[in-house]
Amino acid sequence: MMRWQIGSSCQAAGSSAIARRRAPPEVCNALKFLLSVFFVASIILLFLCSGEGRAQQVALDKERYERAVEYCRRYAWPGPMNLSPDGNILCFSGEISKNADISLAKDLKEDGLFVVRSPGGNPDPAIRLSNLVRDRSATVVVYDFCLSACADYFLIASQQTYVLKGALVAWHNPRSADPGRPFCSFLETPRDGEPKKLFRGPCTQAVFGDHAATSTHWPAEIEFYKERTIDPLFDAPPDSLYVRKIITSLYRETGVYRDVAWTIHPRYFPGWFKTKILFEAYPVSQGEVDSMSAALGLKMRVIYDP
Repeated sequence: MMRWQIGSSCQAAGSSAIARRRAPPEVCNALKFLLSVFFVASIILLFLCSGEGRAQQVALDKERYERAVEYCRRYAWPGPMNLSPDGNILCFSGEISKNADISLAKDLKEDGLFVVRSPGGNPDPAIRLSNLVRDRSATVVVYDFCLSACADYFLIASQQTYVLKGALVAWHNPRSADPGRPFCSFLETPRDGEPKKLFRGPCTQAVFGDHAATSTHWPAEIEFYKERTIDPLFDAPPDSLYVRKIITSLYRETGVYRDVAWTIHPRYFPGWFKTKILFEAYPVSQGEVDSMSAALGLKMRVIYDP
């Protein structure tokens, strides 16, 4: 709009009763050029300043997350849950047990931090705790490890998740909670029509054919993913095609289920989850994942998703 005003003023100069002389064209062109340069410079400056502001905010958030993790390392035990005296930090460290008391989460303050490391566990309390965390708009902070049910539920519990450098996040097919009724494996075509995927579920599901394993999800889990995923055809646990190919190949070789876990590259998350998930440093190789697994004493293989 400012460019138009200057051009109009130059044109009006020739017809004005006051200004008898027309402004030279080179003057008008010079003014237009200078204004264009000023406009572009302003946009660039605004972008740089906003970028610097975002960088400063990320740095401040990271410092806040690291302080919260240090608090939980010191005070989480005997756990698995502990709430800071000011109510701003809820620590969770350990297995998600079937009878876990999650009532402490009700006292977590709005916009607080849910700081977690867990090998996984029972889905039902994981979902209920995730809902409490979401209702308080808490940020999830993952440190050390977040495996199986932790990755399935806690990672996408709320609107935002921050994964600290060195933390291993890995998904895993479900295990039966009843040793007397082990799960069976099913190579099924997932709902999105992609290549066949290995599902695990009760052996009685075999009679239902395709998508049998997905029918084992109970209403609370269906609602959980409905609220937190973007793709209505999402199938849990998630995987990349790279990982899927390896897992299905392992199964087809022998017909025996291999107890493996896998990582997922963060580039896939925006297309799957409503949660904004930020990794401080996603692993760079299978070797790094192997080292992380060894340090944690994991017995299962963890497949790295490049």
